[in-house]
Amino acid sequence: AVDVIIVARGGGSLEDLWAFNDERVARAIAASRVPVICGVGHETDFSLADFAADVRAPTPSAAAELVVPDHTELRAQVVGLSAALATTLHRSIQERSWNLARQTQTLKHLSPAVQLAQARQRVDDLLVRAEASLRHDLLLRREQVSGLNGRLAGVSPLGTLERGYAIVRQRETRKVVHSVKQVAPGDVLEVRVADGDFEAQVQSKQ
Repeated sequence: AVDVIIVARGGGSLEDLWAFNDERVARAIAASRVPVICGVGHETDFSLADFAADVRAPTPSAAAELVVPDHTELRAQVVGLSAALATTLHRSIQERSWNLARQTQTLKHLSPAVQLAQARQRVDDLLVRAEASLRHDLLLRREQVSGLNGRLAGVSPLGTLERGYAIVRQRETRKVVHSVKQVAPGDVLEVRVADGDFEAQVQSKQ
């Protein structure tokens, strides 16, 4: 099978190239089912065959280069295509790896074992927070109790006695003596101090 037809002739006079202006040649080229490249004469030479052909080359050698590309250029194209293919494959593999990693991570989160571990961790966190809150509340309660104890000690009869005061009662009536008007000479009184009780007798009053 023929892939391409080259109609070519080297440079020459107008008479030498006139055959390519023949109508029969031009019609034959136009009717060809196989692609035709025409390279007749020099770059400045034109003929009917040039216009009837599928491609016009300026010279016969240029026509040959169109059919058979330069080896170096062809190799460069192959290298470029290979590099582009490698880049595309690398990118595709990388994207698939990322997708696989994301799907694997998603499956791990959906795993019952992972969910159970996460639930346990949440429970542990709640227990730690609850314990810290209880300790804080207990410390506040202790401080409040300590403050109340201090206030109670300030108003407690025992606290008053420890500061040097005494509670005096009439022995017979057990009433607390608030005024000298409540006693008379000879009355026996019960006196309570911080470390115990004793009796005293009124000798006189002023």
